Amino acid sequence: MKPPKTILAGLALLSIVVRLWTAPPCMAASAADGGEQLRKTMADIALINNQLTQRRADAAGMREELARRAEEIKVEIRETAAELGVKDEAVALKTPRILFDLRLIAEIEAYMKRYAREMSYYQVACDRLSYLYQQADDDLKIVNTLSGMKIGALVSQTEKIVNAYLPDAQTIVIQPDSMVIASPESVWKSLATGR
Repeated sequence: MKPPKTILAGLALLSIVVRLWTAPPCMAASAADGGEQLRKTMADIALINNQLTQRRADAAGMREELARRAEEIKVEIRETAAELGVKDEAVALKTPRILFDLRLIAEIEAYMKRYAREMSYYQVACDRLSYLYQQADDDLKIVNTLSGMKIGALVSQTEKIVNAYLPDAQTIVIQPDSMVIASPESVWKSLATGR
Protein backbone atom coordinates (compact mmCIF):
# COMPACT_ATOMS: atom_id res chain seq x y z
CA MET A 1 0.00 0.00 0.00
CA LYS A 2 1.32 3.43 -1.02
CA PRO A 3 1.32 6.25 1.50
CA PRO A 4 -0.99 9.09 0.53
CA LYS A 5 0.56 12.14 -1.17
CA THR A 6 -0.28 14.36 1.78
CA ILE A 7 1.79 12.16 4.10
CA LEU A 8 4.74 12.32 1.67
CA ALA A 9 4.37 16.07 1.43
CA GLY A 10 4.20 16.30 5.21
CA LEU A 11 7.37 14.19 5.58
CA ALA A 12 9.17 16.38 3.03
CA LEU A 13 8.06 19.48 4.90
CA LEU A 14 9.13 17.96 8.20
CA SER A 15 12.53 17.16 6.68
CA ILE A 16 12.97 20.77 5.58
CA VAL A 17 11.91 22.09 8.99
CA VAL A 18 14.38 19.76 10.72
CA ARG A 19 17.18 20.97 8.44
CA LEU A 20 16.31 24.62 9.08
CA TRP A 21 16.06 23.92 12.80
CA THR A 22 19.60 22.55 12.87
CA ALA A 23 21.06 25.27 10.65
CA PRO A 24 21.03 28.23 13.09
CA PRO A 25 23.56 26.67 15.50
CA CYS A 26 25.96 26.26 12.58
CA MET A 27 25.37 29.83 11.53
CA ALA A 28 25.76 30.96 15.13
CA ALA A 29 29.08 29.12 15.34
CA SER A 30 30.14 30.75 12.09
CA ALA A 31 29.11 34.17 13.41
CA ALA A 32 30.99 33.51 16.66
CA ASP A 33 34.09 32.49 14.70
CA GLY A 34 33.69 35.61 12.58
CA GLY A 35 33.30 37.73 15.70
CA GLU A 36 36.45 36.23 17.22
CA GLN A 37 38.28 36.77 13.94
CA LEU A 38 37.17 40.41 13.91
CA ARG A 39 38.30 40.92 17.53
CA LYS A 40 41.74 39.51 16.66
CA THR A 41 41.91 41.74 13.58
CA MET A 42 40.92 44.77 15.66
CA ALA A 43 43.65 43.95 18.19
CA ASP A 44 46.21 43.70 15.36
CA ILE A 45 45.05 47.03 13.93
CA ALA A 46 45.24 48.72 17.34
CA LEU A 47 48.76 47.40 17.97
CA ILE A 48 50.13 48.56 14.60
CA ASN A 49 48.29 51.88 14.90
CA ASN A 50 49.86 52.50 18.32
CA GLN A 51 53.32 51.64 16.98
CA LEU A 52 52.89 53.93 13.96
CA THR A 53 51.63 56.72 16.23
CA GLN A 54 54.80 56.30 18.30
CA ARG A 55 56.99 56.40 15.15
CA ARG A 56 55.21 59.63 14.11
CA ALA A 57 55.93 61.12 17.54
CA ASP A 58 59.56 59.95 17.25
CA ALA A 59 59.86 61.62 13.84
CA ALA A 60 58.31 64.83 15.20
CA GLY A 61 60.76 64.82 18.11
CA MET A 62 63.73 64.30 15.80
CA ARG A 63 62.52 67.06 13.48
CA GLU A 64 62.12 69.48 16.41
CA GLU A 65 65.59 68.64 17.72
CA LEU A 66 67.09 69.17 14.25
CA ALA A 67 65.29 72.51 13.91
CA ARG A 68 66.64 73.61 17.30
CA ARG A 69 70.17 72.57 16.30
CA ALA A 70 69.87 74.34 12.92
CA GLU A 71 68.90 77.57 14.68
CA GLU A 72 71.94 77.26 16.98
CA ILE A 73 74.22 76.83 13.97
CA LYS A 74 72.66 79.82 12.22
CA VAL A 75 73.40 81.95 15.28
CA GLU A 76 76.96 80.59 15.25
CA ILE A 77 77.35 81.53 11.56
CA ARG A 78 76.07 85.06 12.18
CA GLU A 79 78.41 85.49 15.16
CA THR A 80 81.41 84.13 13.22
CA ALA A 81 80.58 86.34 10.23
CA ALA A 82 80.30 89.39 12.50
CA GLU A 83 83.60 88.60 14.27
CA LEU A 84 85.44 88.16 10.98
CA GLY A 85 83.66 90.98 9.17
CA VAL A 86 82.20 88.65 6.52
CA LYS A 87 79.41 90.35 4.63
CA ASP A 88 79.24 88.70 1.23
CA GLU A 89 78.78 85.17 -0.04
CA ALA A 90 82.17 84.81 -1.74
CA VAL A 91 84.09 85.54 1.47
CA ALA A 92 81.70 83.38 3.54
CA LEU A 93 82.28 80.41 1.22
CA LYS A 94 86.05 80.81 1.61
CA THR A 95 85.85 80.85 5.42
CA PRO A 96 86.22 77.19 6.50
CA ARG A 97 84.13 77.42 9.67
CA ILE A 98 81.27 79.22 7.94
CA LEU A 99 81.40 76.87 4.94
CA PHE A 100 81.29 73.85 7.25
CA ASP A 101 78.30 75.27 9.14
CA LEU A 102 76.50 76.12 5.87
CA ARG A 103 76.92 72.52 4.69
CA LEU A 104 75.78 71.23 8.06
CA ILE A 105 72.63 73.38 7.95
CA ALA A 106 71.89 72.15 4.42
CA GLU A 107 72.14 68.55 5.59
CA ILE A 108 70.03 69.20 8.69
CA GLU A 109 67.33 70.88 6.60
CA ALA A 110 67.30 67.91 4.21
CA TYR A 111 66.74 65.58 7.17
CA MET A 112 64.02 67.86 8.52
CA LYS A 113 62.17 67.69 5.19
CA ARG A 114 62.52 63.91 5.18
CA TYR A 115 61.18 63.65 8.74
CA ALA A 116 58.25 65.85 7.74
CA ARG A 117 57.46 63.43 4.89
CA GLU A 118 57.73 60.50 7.32
CA MET A 119 55.34 62.23 9.70
CA SER A 120 52.82 62.68 6.89
CA TYR A 121 53.22 59.03 5.88
CA TYR A 122 52.63 57.86 9.46
CA GLN A 123 49.58 60.11 9.78
CA VAL A 124 48.04 58.67 6.61
CA ALA A 125 48.82 55.14 7.83
CA CYS A 126 47.18 55.84 11.21
CA ASP A 127 44.12 57.36 9.53
CA ARG A 128 43.80 54.36 7.24
CA LEU A 129 44.15 51.91 10.13
CA SER A 130 41.66 53.89 12.22
CA TYR A 131 39.18 53.64 9.37
CA LEU A 132 39.69 49.87 9.15
CA TYR A 133 39.36 49.54 12.91
CA GLN A 134 36.07 51.44 12.84
CA GLN A 135 34.86 49.30 9.95
CA ALA A 136 35.74 46.12 11.85
CA ASP A 137 34.06 47.47 14.98
CA ASP A 138 30.89 48.27 13.02
CA ASP A 139 30.92 44.81 11.47
CA LEU A 140 31.44 43.22 14.88
CA LYS A 141 28.35 45.00 16.17
CA ILE A 142 26.26 43.40 13.45
CA VAL A 143 28.22 40.16 13.09
CA ASN A 144 25.12 38.01 13.50
CA THR A 145 23.71 39.39 10.27
CA LEU A 146 26.95 39.25 8.30
CA SER A 147 27.94 36.40 6.11
CA GLY A 148 31.27 34.74 6.75
CA MET A 149 32.39 35.82 3.30
CA LYS A 150 32.10 39.53 4.16
CA ILE A 151 34.02 39.03 7.40
CA GLY A 152 36.69 37.07 5.54
CA ALA A 153 37.02 39.83 2.95
CA LEU A 154 37.42 42.49 5.64
CA VAL A 155 39.97 40.41 7.54
CA SER A 156 41.89 39.72 4.32
CA GLN A 157 41.93 43.42 3.38
CA THR A 158 43.00 44.37 6.89
CA GLU A 159 45.78 41.77 6.99
CA LYS A 160 47.21 43.11 3.72
CA ILE A 161 47.25 46.67 5.04
CA VAL A 162 48.60 45.70 8.47
CA ASN A 163 51.35 43.61 6.86
CA ALA A 164 52.25 46.52 4.58
CA TYR A 165 52.71 48.86 7.56
CA LEU A 166 54.31 46.32 9.90
CA PRO A 167 57.95 47.04 8.90
CA ASP A 168 57.38 50.79 9.26
CA ALA A 169 55.94 50.34 12.75
CA GLN A 170 59.24 49.00 14.09
CA THR A 171 61.66 51.84 13.37
CA ILE A 172 62.10 54.97 11.28
CA VAL A 173 64.40 54.45 8.32
CA ILE A 174 65.85 57.45 6.50
CA GLN A 175 68.03 56.76 3.47
CA PRO A 176 70.58 59.60 3.22
CA ASP A 177 71.09 59.01 -0.49
CA SER A 178 67.40 59.77 -1.11
CA MET A 179 67.64 63.31 0.27
CA VAL A 180 68.27 66.53 -1.62
CA ILE A 181 70.82 68.70 0.17
CA ALA A 182 70.96 72.40 -0.64
CA SER A 183 74.21 74.06 -1.64
CA PRO A 184 76.11 76.22 0.85
CA GLU A 185 75.39 79.18 -1.43
CA SER A 186 71.63 78.79 -1.13
CA VAL A 187 71.91 78.36 2.64
CA TRP A 188 73.99 81.57 2.86
CA LYS A 189 71.36 83.39 0.78
CA SER A 190 68.58 82.21 3.08
CA LEU A 191 70.61 83.35 6.10
CA ALA A 192 71.28 86.69 4.45
CA THR A 193 67.55 87.22 3.86
CA GLY A 194 66.78 86.27 7.47
CA ARG A 195 64.98 82.96 6.85
